[in-house]
Amino acid sequence: MSKAARERIRAERARRARGDRRRRIAIITGVSALVVAVVVAGVLVQSWRGRSSAYSGPLAQVTVAADGTVTMARAGNLPVLDVYEDFQCPVCREFESVNGGTLKRFAAEGKVKVVYHPVAFVNPQGSLRAAAAAQCLPAPRWMAFHDTVYSRQPPESVALTLADLKGFAAEAEVTDAATLSCMESQRHASLVTRVTDAAFKQPDVQGTPTLVLGGRRLTTNEMLTADGLAGVLAAAR
Repeated sequence: MSKAARERIRAERARRARGDRRRRIAIITGVSALVVAVVVAGVLVQSWRGRSSAYSGPLAQVTVAADGTVTMARAGNLPVLDVYEDFQCPVCREFESVNGGTLKRFAAEGKVKVVYHPVAFVNPQGSLRAAAAAQCLPAPRWMAFHDTVYSRQPPESVALTLADLKGFAAEAEVTDAATLSCMESQRHASLVTRVTDAAFKQPDVQGTPTLVLGGRRLTTNEMLTADGLAGVLAAAR
């Protein structure tokens, strides 16, 4: 083997060794970042629990729109809070536990217009079924169904079934044939898919839950602590 050939082999080995080191560093860095994120999320979830904003008063009017959104608001020119949620998202469930009552209270007091955007993100089958089923609910019972789905939410890897969803509708006192037929047919599945695609084309929506108030995405602390969200909504104009 010539000297030039040996030099080329050594150079190639050195290049591959550098590439291997970079890959190992990237993997270690990625794993470390994931571990930190999981730990931080766990600490936040523990701090949220037990700090519920329960609300038992009358609700503002709920409107189920043909575009896939659901509005809870009194009449008037109010600050708009867009809520992007997934019925199989565990952090959405925590958000509802902590701040679902805050949304109801501020909407009932005429201080904010809440616009829900149910999307299918976490579980491809269950999330889609749940959001499509929710679109079938009569407006006066939509919130009861919404809250029941979150209170009965399975692990995110376990897809909600039509039987589950019809059971939740029954708990929300909805048993009429038209609603159940709509749920079984999944006639709104394509609408949910379009809503989901449109939501995730927006730079502010990178996951669920996402809250956008007057065009500004709320921070994690503002969104996932009772005091944080109440303070932001109280200051909204």
